[in-house]
Amino acid sequence: MMIRAWSIPLLALGLAGCAQWERPGATPQMRDAALARCEAGAFQAAPPANMTVMTDRGGWVPGSRECKGEGANRRCRETEGYYRRPSYGTRDQNEPMREAFVEDCMRRDGWVLK
Repeated sequence: MMIRAWSIPLLALGLAGCAQWERPGATPQMRDAALARCEAGAFQAAPPANMTVMTDRGGWVPGSRECKGEGANRRCRETEGYYRRPSYGTRDQNEPMREAFVEDCMRRDGWVLK
């Protein structure tokens, strides 16, 4: 499985959020190298396994009636109801496993997430 160059930094951002891996005496370059090694191992152990999931079940959307004004100036607008189809997307079912792998790998190497 080929790993795209841009996917590793994105994974790192997703894992760390606002937190950052730290280790006494380590440079940012050392951290980046350790993180890249752990992420590469995670992708080998748990390659992406995308599955289709329903993101919106769809269904009937009822019509509506909206009126403005009073008396002779009253105007109403009606919309008909309609059926909205379900929508689908993909989800990588191995992503949580990769995140756990990276965290375990970094912690075994003495890194702490702060």
